[in-house]
Amino acid sequence: MNRRERSVAHFEGLGDLWQKECKYLDQIFEKRIPFNRKELISFHDYVYNHCTSFVHNSNVRSQDPGKHLYENLTNYINTRLQEIAAEIEIITDDEQLIIKYVEYWEPFWKACEELNRGCRYLNQNWVKREQFEKHDHIHHVYRMAMIRWKEEVFSPIDRALVTAITMILRQRPGEQAKSLVYQVLKSIVELYANDEKQAVPVPNKLNNVFTEEVVGFYKSETLAEFQRITLSDNYCDLKQFLKYACLAMPEIKEGVQFKAILKRHIALQLEKAISKSLGGRDYLNAFMALRHSPLERALRDQKELVAVIDQVCTDSINAMNQKRDPILILNEYCNELMTKKQESEKALIEELKRIVELVEFLNEKDKFIQQYWKVLRTRQINETSTWDENESTMISLLTKKFGNEATCRLSNQLAELARSRTVKDGFEKYLASRNIKFGFDFRLKCFESRGGDDNIKLILPTELQQAASEFYSFYCQLNIGRKIEFNCELSFGEMICHLNHSTHILQVNTLQMALLLLFNHHERLTINEMADRLGTSTEILQPVLDFWKAIGFLISSGLALEVNMNFTSRKRRLNLNKVPIKTRKIEDKEDYELKNRRKHQMDAAVVRIMKKYKILEHSQLVALVIDELKNLFIPKIGFIKERIEVLLDKDTPDIERTQSSTYRYVS
Repeated sequence: MNRRERSVAHFEGLGDLWQKECKYLDQIFEKRIPFNRKELISFHDYVYNHCTSFVHNSNVRSQDPGKHLYENLTNYINTRLQEIAAEIEIITDDEQLIIKYVEYWEPFWKACEELNRGCRYLNQNWVKREQFEKHDHIHHVYRMAMIRWKEEVFSPIDRALVTAITMILRQRPGEQAKSLVYQVLKSIVELYANDEKQAVPVPNKLNNVFTEEVVGFYKSETLAEFQRITLSDNYCDLKQFLKYACLAMPEIKEGVQFKAILKRHIALQLEKAISKSLGGRDYLNAFMALRHSPLERALRDQKELVAVIDQVCTDSINAMNQKRDPILILNEYCNELMTKKQESEKALIEELKRIVELVEFLNEKDKFIQQYWKVLRTRQINETSTWDENESTMISLLTKKFGNEATCRLSNQLAELARSRTVKDGFEKYLASRNIKFGFDFRLKCFESRGGDDNIKLILPTELQQAASEFYSFYCQLNIGRKIEFNCELSFGEMICHLNHSTHILQVNTLQMALLLLFNHHERLTINEMADRLGTSTEILQPVLDFWKAIGFLISSGLALEVNMNFTSRKRRLNLNKVPIKTRKIEDKEDYELKNRRKHQMDAAVVRIMKKYKILEHSQLVALVIDELKNLFIPKIGFIKERIEVLLDKDTPDIERTQSSTYRYVS
């Protein structure tokens, strides 16, 4: 047997495979039954075996089995289409022609979609190789089928079909007739989009073939169809619909009609989801369910429409009229994740990633990070984090997304925790070496001060002075020239209180502890006497005393106060550390710090940009500054203008105004 005979014998062996494949083709084309998952996998396997048969056989070219399958598929489709064409060509009535065309087109189109899915291996391997070798007549299976329909069915009746569409629309058709005409127009757009000749864009082809009235009808119906699909819960046809709708209507991407429809729909969905959210997880899910929904997946090929989803998320999370602060909600949820044991580390990391993804939509990302730093520090002081590695993971995620400049304070806080543990261990060894015992449990948490916390000026009671004095001595030996002080606002402890009929463990901050210890030496005290002995003001003490009087722990004796020795409670452990004692609102202080930090960041950004570009128009500078700072916050135009004026008025300015709206860098 010579080489040619062996090759023929090998191809005869493909006949059995083709017969099995034909059964699947008959199912989708004749019986019009789509593949289920099992059938799709089986058909894909047959296609794979068909394409890879004899790949390692020197008697057969590696591309020949794929060619055999492709030609058989083409012939199978041609045979079916020729039968359809023979039936349609004899129809003379306009409405009947439209009806019959749609009757055959719809099942054929759906069958081709199924076939294309099953021929994925053929498309991605054999077809791709043929196209690489410049065989321009070879196309993906779906496009090949569309070309065959155009040649066999559409071309013989194209004039009659165009005339039928025009005449029906002029007769003010009913909804059913309009629907049929629209289906025909959609098929024609799809045929134009898959045509072998792509020199002329699809919109031009439509305008060349149809009247302005027909093209206008197609566009209005397409908008209505998009709205119908968007409002439904079934988006399986949306990807295909948009693919060809955007080819025929490029103004969809550039205009506002599709975007307006989409925006109204998803904004309402998001608003409803947020209104039902009870906590941080629900709030996060409301956004993530929209961002990773079937609708979003269907829109992925159209970046302009996907951007609408992001815009809705941005508008919603930054809206001014919200009942709850999104930054506070997300930080509370982060705190919940960090302080409660999670089902798995992987699940926790995925949840943290989702939080960072949502933070990206905030205009004030730096404010979120500032509040996160505050809550992180509280967790470290209270030792409530389940694992330090989780904290490190969150900071890494934030750094990766927003940069080191935005998160350096968080990274420093983790480093300070490590240093504080070293100091704590050293202090314990120091006390042991000197055989010092305080008579109470003194748990040191030493965090280097950044000047960001208010601190009450307080004379520590004698019971605590020894511990403070010893630590001052120890720390100054290690850090010569550095100053350290106890933060009476952040520090806290527990005291055992023995009353007439009960004993309680009181959880108190340092100020409260100092107040209570005064009553070890005095039976009753006035508020002025307390203030003098503690070296603080009555305004600081008043809220604490009012709270204790309200719960009955302290009682009045004329102008003085004394401990209620008959005080009782069902709880043995009482948390009294609930009263804010700062004279200035922490929110005001944080806002002041944040505003100052933004001023410095703005000034630095303006100078960096001007140094790079030398000369810029005002509008150019503003756009570049916003882009530069978007990972920290979205600055307002007025704020940018204000900082530019400040830089211009400096004694030795870095920039100068050359014209009314042009700036130059001063080198």
